[in-house]
Amino acid sequence: MENKTGKYFKYAIGEIVLVMIGILLALQVNNWNESRKGSKMGDQFLEGISDDIKKDIILIDIVMDLNRESLSIISSIDSVFHNNPIYEAEKFPYYFGRPDTLGFVQVFYRPDSFRPTNGTYNSLIADGKTTLIKNKDLFEKIQRIYNEDHQRVDSNYDVIKSLETSIGLAYPYEKQKWSYIDLILAKNKKIFYDLVNFTEEKYWYSNNLQRLKENSIEVIALIEKEISND
Repeated sequence: MENKTGKYFKYAIGEIVLVMIGILLALQVNNWNESRKGSKMGDQFLEGISDDIKKDIILIDIVMDLNRESLSIISSIDSVFHNNPIYEAEKFPYYFGRPDTLGFVQVFYRPDSFRPTNGTYNSLIADGKTTLIKNKDLFEKIQRIYNEDHQRVDSNYDVIKSLETSIGLAYPYEKQKWSYIDLILAKNKKIFYDLVNFTEEKYWYSNNLQRLKENSIEVIALIEKEISND
């Protein structure tokens, strides 16, 4: 009886151990599957953010092309940006081009605004899924784009809109009737200095957009690397 009892306990203990091992294996497999699902979902968010940022880069180029019109007109009359070292204009030759003397009226208007595509990032934040992005350095760079660079661009554009209103109220006749020649003749008058100040804000707008573009290109490359490593 003692031998049978001992064998029974050993058998029972063995069964318990096997059950526990089975449970642990099942948990491990489940955790592995959940980790794979999380990793896949994280990659989907990263791909969506990358696609959104690529669209933003196209829009940045369009806005900067429009901004170039005003910068080129003013620079063709006065080298204010190239003569003052604070602008570092020599670093950004693509801000300037051949002035459109027929469409010079652009100096009285603001450029189109940059409106980012941020649906994927907003969903990531709203759904509380930020932990799916395992690369914390990458996520910080993504946050920099959406929380810092975009805000800087928006604030800059608010100033431009305000200045456009002031210019329109101060010089309605000139805005409607002047030609490029009139603007050249007014080089030493208040209107020209006001337009230079207005264009200066557009210059900084191009700077902020350029910074955003550079950071965006960096993030796209990091996302592609992150996804390829998964």
